[in-house]
Amino acid sequence: MKNRMQIVLLIFCIVIVGITAKLGYEQMFHASQLENGALNARLREIDIKPNRGAVYDHNGNAIAISIATESVYINPKTVRSADERVNNRQDKEEVIRTLASVLELDEEAVAEKVEQNVSFAYIKRHITDEQAEVLHKLGYKGVYFLEESRRSYPKGTLASQIVGFAGIDNQGLNGIELQYDNTLLGNPGKFLMEYDGAGNEIPQATESYIPSEPGCDVYLTIDETIQYIVERELKNVVQEQDAVGATAIVMNVKTGSVLGMANYPDYNPNDYGSVDSSLWSNFAVNGLYEPGSTFKILTTAMALEERVTTLNEGFYCAGYQYIGKMKMRCHKAAGHGAESFTQGVANSCNPVFVEVSRRLGMEKFYDYLEGFGMTQPTGIDLPGEADSLIVPEKSAVPYDLAAMAIGQSNAFTPMQMITAISAVANGGQLMKPYIVEKIVDPDGNIVQERQPEVVRQVISEQTAREVWAALETVVSSGTGKQGQIEGYTVAGKTGTAEKVANGTYSSARMVSFAGFAPADNPQIACLVIVDEPNDAHGGSTAGPVFQNIMEDTLRYLEVPKNVTVNKTTTVEEVPVPSLENMHPVEAIEAVKAAGLTPIVETQGDALLTYVPAAGTNVQKTGNVYLYCGSSESTQIVMPSLYGRTIKEVDRILAGIGLSGTMNGSGLCTGQSISPGQLVERGTAVIVDFQTTAQVEAAQAVAEGEGLTEEGTAAVDGEV
Repeated sequence: MKNRMQIVLLIFCIVIVGITAKLGYEQMFHASQLENGALNARLREIDIKPNRGAVYDHNGNAIAISIATESVYINPKTVRSADERVNNRQDKEEVIRTLASVLELDEEAVAEKVEQNVSFAYIKRHITDEQAEVLHKLGYKGVYFLEESRRSYPKGTLASQIVGFAGIDNQGLNGIELQYDNTLLGNPGKFLMEYDGAGNEIPQATESYIPSEPGCDVYLTIDETIQYIVERELKNVVQEQDAVGATAIVMNVKTGSVLGMANYPDYNPNDYGSVDSSLWSNFAVNGLYEPGSTFKILTTAMALEERVTTLNEGFYCAGYQYIGKMKMRCHKAAGHGAESFTQGVANSCNPVFVEVSRRLGMEKFYDYLEGFGMTQPTGIDLPGEADSLIVPEKSAVPYDLAAMAIGQSNAFTPMQMITAISAVANGGQLMKPYIVEKIVDPDGNIVQERQPEVVRQVISEQTAREVWAALETVVSSGTGKQGQIEGYTVAGKTGTAEKVANGTYSSARMVSFAGFAPADNPQIACLVIVDEPNDAHGGSTAGPVFQNIMEDTLRYLEVPKNVTVNKTTTVEEVPVPSLENMHPVEAIEAVKAAGLTPIVETQGDALLTYVPAAGTNVQKTGNVYLYCGSSESTQIVMPSLYGRTIKEVDRILAGIGLSGTMNGSGLCTGQSISPGQLVERGTAVIVDFQTTAQVEAAQAVAEGEGLTEEGTAAVDGEV
């Protein structure tokens, strides 16, 4: 017995020593692993999505922002166990029915989540404030709320195909949201909760919250007002012409920055899932088209740079031109007869361009295609840029060269075309286009700022000026008369291209107008494309769209006019002084001291805004309009906006604390709130604009019907 007891004691000691040694070993060498395992067993980690950075236009107007919202999740085990308790019990079926009803969900789907053997399950993400308020008041056990953010696009359809959209998990899915996803995203946070071994939440347990870090803000080169002008005109032409679609780009020719870019039809990114995914695509960057005669801008530049012709060289158009045994016709069947090269450009005469392309030769033509950036993507900072489709040089024949010279056979993106045209407009420098101006971190520090980038010099400045002169005749006396703009010389070119269907050219047409202004010192370039309009002519269909976009843009940017009515008369001009933070009395004296006439439009003890803006040159003794109001009241007097430009109306409304919706182009002819009416700050005003031609046409119709002044006013809106 004694020996057996000693053996048992020995075994017991060995076991104790072994266990102690094992515990010591684990404590010394595996302590961190064991600690992490214990934490993982009792902690549940939930990722907190960070606030995405905002997307702003050039002037700081928000186009995409993140809004705080709540998401609902449950601990299914807690919901079920609460149903089984005797005291303070809750009905599981009632919870399911209420969640489904309040959150507008399928009841069976909610029931399935409640029955899951997990400790965390989302019921619905990004619920409304009203839904959250109802569920908070009910206070169901096992039903919890998590603060998240969702993406919102306050401008609706504005720049939708540029900005794109983000998904429910804040991931960029299209446009700028996708291209700059890592920049906008930020760093996620963590939310830690403690649970027992059965998966139930431990009462009064410690919860850990690690906040997320918001992403950087992105500022675009896009100007909200110019973007609105572009989108307005595209919508109008598509609806008026019953066209398939339309695209336009406005570019600063000096820098390559995109001021406006749009396609129509468009979509609202707040509800991107409800439209066909084809509307998400930005044709200006992702699509290809044959440019037609607008490509002759580049052919003209090639020919003049290589000196295979001059502006005054004579040509003869018989209505066609032979290339070997094949004939290429002119759009004028009878031919243009004798004409100079400048006249050939103005007439968009195919035989003239066939001849100069023959002189230029295949090798030089392809060299210039590469020089103008037509053989590869531009590299603009937007996703999915398409590559051009070009007839391979090795397989190209003389007829291909002739067709390419007039804008057929090769297909390019609109972005490639406007970039190449801008190179002609700025004196021959190909600029790399861009649409993001700067990136700013959450503390307001600029972390990246884009500078204009010259890719290469394609043609000389002398050649560029010769092209300007030739293209100015297109608008002043040729096929592009519809692109004329009062007060400015315009260089432009029309285009009408056949569309390819099933490998062959069809009867469908894509028309376009491309140009820049002022013609003697180009600042802004614009390309307009209309797909399958009823009137398949570039001049009569795309020309007016180009005209309206450029006219409003030039006025908005306050580009000085280069055409005066009477050049023999010298008009003395003085700049408007800066009146910021002045008392109205001081402002009046400052205007008088500058040699100008102050006109007080609305009364008050504080100067809210004034037009023209500071620095604007005004004819001496000209008027400066002052808009005053109360510094304390939330109400202001609605001023008269009649006769003001879009730029002036935008400045006035912003200065006095109102928002505006602009309809039309030209000068203000109507406002939804009558002058003199007392309104609350922040009120939205609808402002109607008409061009001089539209006003004159309305007056002519009224006079033709023998209407009195009252009768004219009565039918003005109808006309």
